[in-house]
Amino acid sequence: GLVGLKTHCKVTLVVRREGNELVRYCHFGTGNYNPNTARLYTDLSLFTARRDLGEDATALFNLLTSCTAPRSWKKLVVAPLGFQESILGYIENEARAAREGRPARIIAKMNSLVDPDAIMALYRASQAGVEIDLIVRGICCLRPGVPGLSERIRVRSIVDRFLEHSRIYFFHAGGAERVYIASADWMPRNFHRRVEVMVPIEEPKLKDRIVHEVLG
Repeated sequence: GLVGLKTHCKVTLVVRREGNELVRYCHFGTGNYNPNTARLYTDLSLFTARRDLGEDATALFNLLTSCTAPRSWKKLVVAPLGFQESILGYIENEARAAREGRPARIIAKMNSLVDPDAIMALYRASQAGVEIDLIVRGICCLRPGVPGLSERIRVRSIVDRFLEHSRIYFFHAGGAERVYIASADWMPRNFHRRVEVMVPIEEPKLKDRIVHEVLG
């Protein structure tokens, strides 16, 4: 890993020779590779052989083993190399859409919401007219339902048989509906002091299931 940063992303990469070419198989998860907590936590993962995600996963492991970062990522969003900036940008995009009278929506599921910049961005989005649902299992430093500040923000904490551990981020994005799963909560330590990964879910059936079944 990188000195001074905790490696917190959950990624597996298998490179397999098939005929005359190499195929990359990737597993991206929200939960730890731990046989004990896997029986107690609810998490999501993506298993894929997509070329663009495989190239990004290869670049990620090159970053971890040789400190060599790519010029840009094809699909992954990686902390501390732009994760917070991406989240703040997605929130601002929804706020801009609301100010222009277009549909705007955010749903975010995480373990903890602590980062001041993210919280202030959500307040501004609420004031702009964005409907926001937050599913936060643990610490939440945002105050929902404050008139003039956060009346369009709702916060729920799910306590059930298993520990809610998945991180899922949904942005309406003008109807494109960006859906991500991630290893990171919205906390300063996740944004700045850990290596984290957020991966887009782009297959329509998977997106629909996450939005309507898991988040719904």
